Amino acid sequence: MEPTPMFKTIPPPVEHKMPLCGAPSDATELGDEHKGLFEEFRVTIEQKLREQFDIPKDYKIEPTKVQTQIVNGINYYFHVRLPNAKFAHVQVYKPFKETALQSSDRSLRVHVRKETHDD
Repeated sequence: MEPTPMFKTIPPPVEHKMPLCGAPSDATELGDEHKGLFEEFRVTIEQKLREQFDIPKDYKIEPTKVQTQIVNGINYYFHVRLPNAKFAHVQVYKPFKETALQSSDRSLRVHVRKETHDD
């Protein structure tokens, strides 16, 4: 009598695409949560982008994609189209435990990278 195998068949491994701890996610389209966060910080984002880049006052700054990174909170990296057809990255940090934001806190949570890139 042959011994009965513990498992008749072993299923192939399942490949999960989970983000690496601390690594940014792939860029995705903006969801309602992302749009809401961008709007919440729009004044600060626009101010910092205009300080960094030559952006006309009448140019509407809009994010096109977003990446997230889990740290001690969540970093949101918004890809923002500039008037010269380049893109800038704007980082907004959102802690896990929300507290009432002072206007100075808003400025500390938003960072603009100096480099631009093509799409």
